[in-house]
Amino acid sequence: MLLAFLLSGIEPVFAEDDPLETLGFTDRPKELPVTTSRSPRPSSRIAENVTVITADDIVRLNAHTLSDVLQTVPGIQLDYLRTPSSFTYFNIQGALNTTVLVLIDGIRQNDFDQNMALPGLIPVQEIERIEIIKGAASASWGSALGGVINIITKSPNPERPVAGMVSGSIGSKFTADTRAELSGTKERFGYYLTASNLRSDGFATNTATNMNNLYGKLMYTLPGNGTVTFGLSQLNAKPGVDGGVYSDGFYHDNNEFSRTNSFLKLYQPLGANLSLDIDGFITRRDEHAKRHYVDLDGVVYDNDWNLRDATRNTNARITWGDSEHQLVTGAEFVHANASVKDLTGSSPFSYDRNWDRWALYGNGTYTIDKLTVLPGIRFDRTGLVGDNMSYTLGATYQLTDNTTLRTYAAQGFSLPNLNTAPNLQIQKIKTIQCGIESGAVPYLWLKGTYFYNVLRDSQSSQISQAPTNQNRQGFEVEFWTIPLFDFSLAGGYTYLYAKNSDTGAQLQSDIGQAVPPHIVKLALNYSKTELGLRGTLTGNYVRWNAVADSSARDNGMIWDLHLNWKVKPQSDLSPELFFSGHNLFNGIQTAESTLNINAPRWFEGGVRVNF
Repeated sequence: MLLAFLLSGIEPVFAEDDPLETLGFTDRPKELPVTTSRSPRPSSRIAENVTVITADDIVRLNAHTLSDVLQTVPGIQLDYLRTPSSFTYFNIQGALNTTVLVLIDGIRQNDFDQNMALPGLIPVQEIERIEIIKGAASASWGSALGGVINIITKSPNPERPVAGMVSGSIGSKFTADTRAELSGTKERFGYYLTASNLRSDGFATNTATNMNNLYGKLMYTLPGNGTVTFGLSQLNAKPGVDGGVYSDGFYHDNNEFSRTNSFLKLYQPLGANLSLDIDGFITRRDEHAKRHYVDLDGVVYDNDWNLRDATRNTNARITWGDSEHQLVTGAEFVHANASVKDLTGSSPFSYDRNWDRWALYGNGTYTIDKLTVLPGIRFDRTGLVGDNMSYTLGATYQLTDNTTLRTYAAQGFSLPNLNTAPNLQIQKIKTIQCGIESGAVPYLWLKGTYFYNVLRDSQSSQISQAPTNQNRQGFEVEFWTIPLFDFSLAGGYTYLYAKNSDTGAQLQSDIGQAVPPHIVKLALNYSKTELGLRGTLTGNYVRWNAVADSSARDNGMIWDLHLNWKVKPQSDLSPELFFSGHNLFNGIQTAESTLNINAPRWFEGGVRVNF
């Protein structure tokens, strides 16, 4: 599999004896295992449309948070990209982020109020790999109608007792990112630790931010090659949300955000092709959404919405077989509590709920020669809206050594947003995807995917809008060229046609949802290993197809430039200088230009040292 283009980090599929290697694909790694079914298997046996982003891709982008990474992935579009760590919506092929499950080490990052995860508040330093599943993945993961962003954090360095990294950068508006990490293994004990601070005065009104992050992982190897892993993370942030004059008054919003996650995982082989995994999670989130609003008559409203949620989660599964013939069966139990209250008033909680959820699931892999069949089924007792059954049936076919065909059909769901109570309705989807991935064309890798989604009771992120029935269909085309004179080109195009299936009207981007019919991603990459030079120029274009009175703007491409130079390439201790220029031509690309204009042109530079 090729080292995917930096634009999206996609890991294309080729057989290990791929003849294209003689044409210049000599530095590509082996196929990465992808955990779409909760158990790793080669990407050539993945039926879903999956993008894999590696730690090296993240470093080359000089990224601060998950938002910076997602904006470069074909099929994903952020509503706006402002100051690093600021709030934003995003969608995957038109599926709202309220229906996309975001996981870190298996821990759900979505809140229960609106089912949203905040990509701007997910630092990237501890990330080893990001697996993005585009489309329903409920048969493996439960509430994941729109897809899954599965983040796997770094493991202890297995070769040295002490290794690490320090880095610092400074940019426009005093945007500074300071990081350090320490990692190593001594006999059976391994550790990984990282700390960071990201702050900025802000590139738009009221988007100043200050975010502190601590993450640690301890790993112990048991007799028989089993492992016990403990992890703990603590994130505190004070990001501005938005501010400015809007049609009905003046807004000024700020957030105070705290998140604590911990996990304990046991992996134990039980035989040659049998293993047991038991995972336990404890999470807590405390968020204050502080809103100052002055209406057109000069009446002042102040709110301090306190959102809290906490979970205790246990997941146990048994994996039997190998990458060709495999069965994964498991059970999951979650106890959750969520509440919302305005602390500035005397009114009671908007809601304060406790519930238990449990699930049983099974996923299989069965390979006959070049054909791999991939069934999956899951039963969820949601604790909120009754029971739900999800299923999937996929297949891959290795047409030639370097061409793979993919197809899958699935039925999935997403839990309702608690802020829609008492009208809680489960959101459901039926989807079909078909695709091809090939290196048959000399010097070129190509991937194409067609998708058709039928949604029922789809909920907008805005609580004022009633659920709708929708059909969404479209296709993605992606390409990557081999290096020529140390340069390579990559790109992706996504077409989406979404309509209200009850009225037949095409959906348009508005205050409640973004359904862009056209998204284009481009990247020009440069790499000269012997000189320690790497560079990437990325471009992002979107057409919002907005309603007539919308303030959405899509004025041309947003171009970003990222440069890296390792001063002494042969030395492991050599410092690496990096520089990034963002929105080089001051383009405007936002689903909401009144309150949430994207960041104008800005620059930053820094240095990182590995030891």
